[in-house]
Amino acid sequence: MHSRWTTVTVFVLSAFVILIAVGQLFFAGGEKLKYETAYLYGMEEEVPFDGVYLRDETLIYGSGTGILSYEHEDGSRVGKSSVIAGRYKNENEIDYRREIEELKEQIEVLKRAEELIGTDNSQLEAISGQINEQHSALISCIVGGEYSDASALHNSFLEVMCKREITLQESTGYSEKISALRARISELEALVSGDVQWIYAGGSGYFVSKVDGYEGELGFSDIDSLTEKRINDIVANPEKSGGNAVGKLISDYTWRVAAVIDTEKMFGIYAGSKVMLRVGSDSSLLEAEVVSVENCGDGKSIYVFQCDRLTSAVVQGRTAHFKLVISSYGGLRVSRGAIRYDEEGERGVYIVRGTSLAFRKINVLYWGEDYVICSQETGEDYLKLYDRIVTEGKDLYEGKVVE
Repeated sequence: MHSRWTTVTVFVLSAFVILIAVGQLFFAGGEKLKYETAYLYGMEEEVPFDGVYLRDETLIYGSGTGILSYEHEDGSRVGKSSVIAGRYKNENEIDYRREIEELKEQIEVLKRAEELIGTDNSQLEAISGQINEQHSALISCIVGGEYSDASALHNSFLEVMCKREITLQESTGYSEKISALRARISELEALVSGDVQWIYAGGSGYFVSKVDGYEGELGFSDIDSLTEKRINDIVANPEKSGGNAVGKLISDYTWRVAAVIDTEKMFGIYAGSKVMLRVGSDSSLLEAEVVSVENCGDGKSIYVFQCDRLTSAVVQGRTAHFKLVISSYGGLRVSRGAIRYDEEGERGVYIVRGTSLAFRKINVLYWGEDYVICSQETGEDYLKLYDRIVTEGKDLYEGKVVE
């Protein structure tokens, strides 16, 4: 009898559990909920275009034969009558002269270190700090692939290391090393013919070794002569013969760029507007001003931008690929499929709070194809960072019990 009642009790309880489970599935719509976590996301809206540089430039000529070696990097400021380049008989002479200059710099480094001979170690802490600073900068340049900058830092690092040796009395001087360096310089000077054709700057400005043949045709005063066809032709053919010019001087650090852009994409941008530009693969942003807008009559306009920052990225050619940053957004990323509306028509999402659902409002900043970006609001009834959002599910409501 006892066994029979036990069997009946177990059967009833089992049926009750099954009914609860079935009920849960029924009220959940027979569908398992899917979730995502609200996290921070940033993006930018950009308008890409190809532009033509407008710069007031003066060509530098240098006739003759031989191997050309420049004395300045592109974009560097040079004064009137500065040596721009030299023509050498062969590559060996260039290498010899370069090594001579490097050895002379090393001698000067050692001489400056020797100035600390006989002093106490009161400067040791400062020197150690300089060593750490120079070492970090050197590693950063190497890791970043900036090998020319790393080479320039080499002597600075050598100098502070030598100063440390002198301060700790680990060395009494570098006279023998200096003598050896001077002997090497004498050997190299004997190999140099001295027959160099020097090329000088006719004025002052920013030096660029690359010549494209449009110098003198695309200055600031040539804006009015630019047509849609002219700009497109230059973009298609950004180089032509530059004659025997060996380089050019840009008169000022201010430059302009002209481009044909769909007017619809530039809504709200007019002459006088301030915009942000990216040049080529350079990730840095440059602030520019729209100096003129001319309607072409075919849904496009010629936009001319002006910027007061001359970087290496903007002196490399006559044309470049640009990205105009219309606006940037940052906030909480939410899948569009997760968006719901409550009984009052408020837009939001359902999140999991403990074992039940809760509705949280969202303020959409940007609508993407399959996601939105929402602002981070302070109110408790708004979505928060790291909230667990329901992305798929049926019959969602405030307080619904979930697994």
